[in-house]
Amino acid sequence: MQLTFLISCSLCAFLNVGLAADARSNKPAVVMVPGAFHSPQVFGKVTHQLAQADYEFLNAVALPSVGHLVERQADIDAVKSVLYEHLNAGRDVILVGNSYGCTVIGDAVNGAPRYPPSSDAPTATEIGIGGRIISLIYLAGYIPTIQEVEHPESKPDIHSVSPAFFNYHDDTGKVTADGDPTLRPQKAFYNLLPAKEADYWTGKLDFSSFDALNATGTYIPYTGDFKVVYVVGSQDKSVTPKWAQAFIDQPGAKFAVEHLDADHVAMLSKPKEVSDLILKYSKNHNA
Repeated sequence: MQLTFLISCSLCAFLNVGLAADARSNKPAVVMVPGAFHSPQVFGKVTHQLAQADYEFLNAVALPSVGHLVERQADIDAVKSVLYEHLNAGRDVILVGNSYGCTVIGDAVNGAPRYPPSSDAPTATEIGIGGRIISLIYLAGYIPTIQEVEHPESKPDIHSVSPAFFNYHDDTGKVTADGDPTLRPQKAFYNLLPAKEADYWTGKLDFSSFDALNATGTYIPYTGDFKVVYVVGSQDKSVTPKWAQAFIDQPGAKFAVEHLDADHVAMLSKPKEVSDLILKYSKNHNA
């Protein structure tokens, strides 16, 4: 009797491990891209939440343009390298960008295999192919407009459209986030964090490359090719709700729109809510 019990327990443990492995294997990969000035560490809380939900493939990408003088293509290539590693392995992918990171993921998916953006998209198994992109999630997206991509000559120089706290060091090609003494990074980015935590993350900011930030976008994913979710932070001091709405209201734009009571870097101030959105927009994977 005892031997039978032990065998049964061992079998249960084996099955539970197998079920957990199956649950993980059914989750898409999540590729996360920070904004200007930021390191991928800002996604740490979200990564922890997703790991608790059995997401196995979680990548926060370091942008080469943060801390280095490079052009935007270096950022796009860094994201594509991770993205295609998953797609080529047959994994579906969700991309999550914050601020300028949304611009990067938008260019990175140009030409990538995708699911139809409708909510009843078939699974990869039903289609009989490997990995595809499920959705792009824009957290406070600082993004190119349809007009400037279709007519690059109309794109304004970033000096005239960026937030006032962008500090341009034209002699070096660097841009920092300390250009407005009335809106320091603690308030521009982290106004919902406790003061000590806001100071900590402010201390980790680096410069961004002007050439990367000022480049013209080459592709718009949000006119119907991909499912794109725009997340508006109601307390965002950088891409304000009014500015976000201008992106959303563009003729031809097709966004799913979500609202969070969040600041600009919602991954730090509202990690559970951000994780819940990623879970929500993973549903096409199991449609």
